Amino acid sequence: MLEALPPGRPPRFVGPYRLLARLGAGGMGEVHLACRADAPTADPHRMVAVKTVREDLEVDGDFRTRFRREIAAARTVDGPGVARLVDAGPDAPSPWLATEYVPGPSLAEAVVRTGPLPAGAVRALGAALARALAAVHGVRVLHRDLKPANVLLGAAGPKLIDFGIAQAFEATALTSTGLVVGSPGFMSPEHLVGSRAVVPASDVFCLGAVLAFAASGRGPFHDDEMAAVVYRISRAEAELDGVPEELRPVLERCLRLDPAERPPAAELAALLGGGGAPEPFPWPGGVLSLVAEYRAAARAAGEAAASGAGVADLPTLGPVVPYSPTAVPDRPVAPAAAPAGRPRRWGALAAGAVAVAVLATAGTVLLNRTDEQGGGPGTPGGPSAGATATAAPAPAPVSLSRVVLPYGGAGRAGDFGAAGTDRASRPAGWSPWRAEVEPGGGACALSPEVLVCPGNGGAVTALGAADGKERWKVPGRGEGLRSAPQYPAVVGDTAYVTGPDGVVAYGLADGKERRRVPGPGGDWAVKGTDLRDGVLYSTYVNVRDERTGLVTAVRLRDGKELWRSPLDGLPEQPVAGAGRVFVPVGTAPVALDARTGKAVARGAEYCGGFVVHEKSGTVLCSARQDGAVGVLDARTLRTVRTLGSGVAAGPAVNDAGLVALVDAEGTLFAYDLESGRERWRVAGASADRVHLAGDRVVTTDEDEIRTYPAAGPFLSTGEEAYAVYRLSLPTGFASEVAGEPLVAGGAAFLPLPGGLVVSGYLP
Repeated sequence: MLEALPPGRPPRFVGPYRLLARLGAGGMGEVHLACRADAPTADPHRMVAVKTVREDLEVDGDFRTRFRREIAAARTVDGPGVARLVDAGPDAPSPWLATEYVPGPSLAEAVVRTGPLPAGAVRALGAALARALAAVHGVRVLHRDLKPANVLLGAAGPKLIDFGIAQAFEATALTSTGLVVGSPGFMSPEHLVGSRAVVPASDVFCLGAVLAFAASGRGPFHDDEMAAVVYRISRAEAELDGVPEELRPVLERCLRLDPAERPPAAELAALLGGGGAPEPFPWPGGVLSLVAEYRAAARAAGEAAASGAGVADLPTLGPVVPYSPTAVPDRPVAPAAAPAGRPRRWGALAAGAVAVAVLATAGTVLLNRTDEQGGGPGTPGGPSAGATATAAPAPAPVSLSRVVLPYGGAGRAGDFGAAGTDRASRPAGWSPWRAEVEPGGGACALSPEVLVCPGNGGAVTALGAADGKERWKVPGRGEGLRSAPQYPAVVGDTAYVTGPDGVVAYGLADGKERRRVPGPGGDWAVKGTDLRDGVLYSTYVNVRDERTGLVTAVRLRDGKELWRSPLDGLPEQPVAGAGRVFVPVGTAPVALDARTGKAVARGAEYCGGFVVHEKSGTVLCSARQDGAVGVLDARTLRTVRTLGSGVAAGPAVNDAGLVALVDAEGTLFAYDLESGRERWRVAGASADRVHLAGDRVVTTDEDEIRTYPAAGPFLSTGEEAYAVYRLSLPTGFASEVAGEPLVAGGAAFLPLPGGLVVSGYLP
């Protein structure tokens, strides 16, 4: 992304170029947007990308020799699909090179921010890159590090960067010893053997992996363990789930184990689409928007430099975490065990290759934990016209532990736990989708196969968790406060929804009504519900007299009402935990015994909402009059301490006691629950909701999901690190606030109040 240079410093020059803005950094250097100092320009197409070696690194003679050789090779490469080398300074105190600047995002960023590309765009992308590789191979040059981050998307089509020269900057030590060169997740089997084994067909293999990522949002060799990634590459065990069927035959040929069985680059270009690049290039609208952002930012940077404006005045595009194909372990790991019997040559080399590759990459710092970076609309899974139930395989009964409930489950802590990022918890066969449901202000509940979403007037829609297709639907029956939608509960093979007529149980497979537990009736309307240990706790308000409220407890397995307790005042959302039911009511909160419904404690200060943290014996009180989050003793409801001020979203708390919240200024804070100490903060995180999932803090608003490393979202350079997933919304759709997200297995499910549910990758 484009970043302004540090303010208050004189202009920087590299060779004949003036640096305008920072584009990025690698292990050995930085990349800047620049223009010739003697010819200032605001035209992005006359600018260059200048890559420099870090000043603190010692550059020896071997490096300069290799650098000159790579430059000489790069000068022979030309063509519309390659970012050409413009200039270089191999003999400068800090060697540098300048390449054509491509105003547009990398393929990695485009997929992260806008989702997988349509099949037609992937074909055009692949054909253009294959033609570029054919040109590179035609002058006896290899790319050797083809990955999504090395493909830039310009308005006229894609361009390859960092061929050949990348090794001089980033991999000199590796290539000089014959070790692994490439990027985990996008290497070929030959890369695992060593740089001397890499051939033109290796680039084709890498291109196949890149196109699979472009089409599905994930690399074909992804696994949570690095050793498993490398082992799968060594056997060419590609997973193409999510890749459109029409693209699979070609990609399967590219990803064959034997290099001789892969198509040459020129043949691949013909397979994907002969002729030159189409005009205009068929980028989807989201990619074109990113290209426009880059062009505008580069133009503004050039204009500011030409006019003498300070660098602090330059516009910047918000930082996005660099694409990481897989998690790299903190220390080398043992090679993955291989099955007996490897008839092919590459299989015979796998064991050593796995060990070498893991050792060679274990020191690399990657900021994201998975390669599932991206997502976007699949085929909308809207309701079937005129049908109450849609034929679909019946889901197997599920246990409560496998169900994901709103607000992060128990205690409404906003923590989806390790299952939030563990791929094993993802619905089988899932890919990004969006669907329409009955509008409502509640949230959904997720079982392994079905997403249950309530709507206005008692409406309920069940969607396939994997594809968003409607399974069944119950139409709404009323309007107004009494029919306000509530949060559903799923236990076993039954979905429970509290509506205007009480608690209704529906079969999860077919939507048939199984049981109905009458509510208090009369003038009582549902205000909130919470599920704990098979008991559904509900609060009601009297629509004729809001000075009175009611709490009920219903055991779901048999529909028995265990107790009901009247309240003085207007109750809000109940939260069950620590053997109690905490209810914001009137001007002060109350705690009821979960077994009997008797009041056991009353607070002295107003609370608009509760979060229960049983491990510490505390509850978090939000929406206080002072704008802070109160930490209360769960037994007495007395305030122990406060966290933050002007809180606008959160709090969420995990089992380890990390509290996350966002204030009205858009700053995301992390606190230690036990001590109240601030752990870190990051600005620019304006959000409607904040949650925790595994090792990430998750924020959502009306059009995007962000994740931040829970340990602290900062690089060694002090820059902020986060990942973004842009929601794919229909043209003209607008939602002022986000709904309550659900997270499971790295997939996010976000209901929006306007009647749209969007499912995409957790970035």
